[in-house]
Amino acid sequence: MAKNFFSGNSIDTLKNLRHLVSTFSKQSGSVTVVSKARIESQWATWNKALPKVKPYYAVKSNPEPILLQELIRLGADFDCASLREVRDVKACSHAYDSHPPDILYAHPLKSDRDIDVIGQEGIRRTVVDSAEECLKLSKAKWKGTALLRVAVNDKESKMPFSMKFGASEMEIRLISMYSMIPLSGVSFHVGSGCENHLQYKEAIDYSVKNVFNALLRHRHNPLTLDIGGGFSSEPDNFLKAVKVIQNSLINLSNYVSVIAEPGRFFAQPSQDLFVKVIAKKPGVNGIGWRYVVDESLYGHFSCIPFDHQKPAWFRIPNHDREKRGQTDAILFGRTCDSLDVIAKGPMEELEVGDWLYFPLMGAYTSATASEFNGFPKPEILEDTEKRLPDINQAWEWVREFHAKNSSLQYSNALVPII
Repeated sequence: MAKNFFSGNSIDTLKNLRHLVSTFSKQSGSVTVVSKARIESQWATWNKALPKVKPYYAVKSNPEPILLQELIRLGADFDCASLREVRDVKACSHAYDSHPPDILYAHPLKSDRDIDVIGQEGIRRTVVDSAEECLKLSKAKWKGTALLRVAVNDKESKMPFSMKFGASEMEIRLISMYSMIPLSGVSFHVGSGCENHLQYKEAIDYSVKNVFNALLRHRHNPLTLDIGGGFSSEPDNFLKAVKVIQNSLINLSNYVSVIAEPGRFFAQPSQDLFVKVIAKKPGVNGIGWRYVVDESLYGHFSCIPFDHQKPAWFRIPNHDREKRGQTDAILFGRTCDSLDVIAKGPMEELEVGDWLYFPLMGAYTSATASEFNGFPKPEILEDTEKRLPDINQAWEWVREFHAKNSSLQYSNALVPII
């Protein structure tokens, strides 16, 4: 960890972080702080960059009520993939009953029970990617329409989806010919953590030039193009994707509405995590140190194995001139699982009672966290005084952290089985 990280322009931010920590309960060991200001900032960024693309927030990335309520207030619609997610959105929508958000039930593989319940909930649009799913909807007397999800090139994404979801060219022809469910549009997903933005261009061109025409030939009326998710919340990365998408949509007919399913884009900057160091002992054979923090891979750090993330952290010093050296160490989570390792390598020496600040911890953290081993999820607080740094500053710190700590190893090197 960089020495004297909080210096210069960061001093005011350090004071704000100290203030936040001072408001935590003395019994707190980990705390999530949610920022409405950042959610609003991301909403403004999206609408400025992609004004003609309606965001359907992917609830699976983070169903935190504060986040959902703020997005509803701002005018977002929602991508739900389970009955629980539908109910979470509905529970947060009561103040907006006169103009409730639209819900797309975006799971292509649903149970009969799901189909019955979402119909009762007034949802009229879902997603299919197989003839079997179309037949299932017909047998269930589905009254709505469906988007046809197609497989696209997602090989340069951290988490490709086409092995599980998306119709092939042959399946598209079959579904178009025999579906008794009206197919009202096309959807795709270039994969989470898209690292080649040209995948969006390829997918848009293929959907518009090939799939739309296949649907039209068989008397469907495609009026929606769903360009999926995979959007980074890192500002420069996001704007690079936006440029490709805008250029790809220039010649799209005006009668086609474009929607997207951003999850990480809104969720990741919506909350930061504060974690206390609770134990320290010498490393194996007396080399370096072993630390334990009051969170784990089974909690918010589930983003490491499941979402391929490498969280950055910064110790919040008690004094501006406090200096510590670096040493080899392992940062363990609090469970009794010895594989509960967050990171290892050279890092700033820590002491029991230190608070560590992990920025940008809102995506696939609380959503995938459990209470394994009896450890509760972190307390949730709202940043009502706007003490957290803004999104650009937080990303600047994260980039600096990784530039100066490139030898750190995280426990997310899982080999894909397919």
